[in-house]
Formats: sequence, structure tokens, C-alpha cells
Amino acid sequence: MSEPTPSHPLAPVAESLQTARESVRRTAGQWRDAASQKASDLKASAAQRAAELREGLHEHSDELRDFAGDALKQAVDQYEQFMQEAESLAREKPRKALYTAFGVGLVIGLLLRR
Repeated sequence: MSEPTPSHPLAPVAESLQTARESVRRTAGQWRDAASQKASDLKASAAQRAAELREGLHEHSDELRDFAGDALKQAVDQYEQFMQEAESLAREKPRKALYTAFGVGLVIGLLLRR
């Protein structure tokens, strides 16, 4: 469709539409720029927060490693103590130890069948 000439009665409407288009383009450009700036700010903020979290994790990883090491050492000590007591019981009362082992094996076997 051709644009109306200045003497055409719809010329003011066409000019208004052209002005509105330019205004919409200008507003859209401003919104795009604002959104881009917000996205950039958000990205920078997220990167900073991630760096802070990473640093905090590094600080706590040593504490967690020490805690896990202590827990493992305690578990190993308890296991060794249990094994020593079991050996001692087996030497002192071999029949009782044999019956206990048989009973535990029987119970485990019945549980595993289900």
C-alpha cells in the first residue's frame, strides 16, 4: 500500500503512525538496553556470589576432612575392639561362639530368603 501524500486526508494519521512507530522503536531500544544492563549486573552479582561460596567451601573442606578422618579412625578402633572381643570370646567359650555364629547365620539366611 502506498503512503498517502500530504494533501491526502489521511496524511495526519500516517504521520501519527510514523511517530508512534518511532516512539515504540525508541522505547523498545531503551528496554532492550535496560534489560541487557540488568542481565549484565545479575551475571556479575552471580559470579561474585559463586566466588564467595567457593571460598567458603574451601574453608570448610578442611574441617570436614578432619571430621571424616576422626570418624573413620573411631570406626576402625571400634571394629578392632569388637574383633578382639570376638576372638577372646571364641577362645574362652568356643562352643558358645560357634552356636552364636550359627544362629546369626541362620537369621541372616532367613532374612535374605524373603
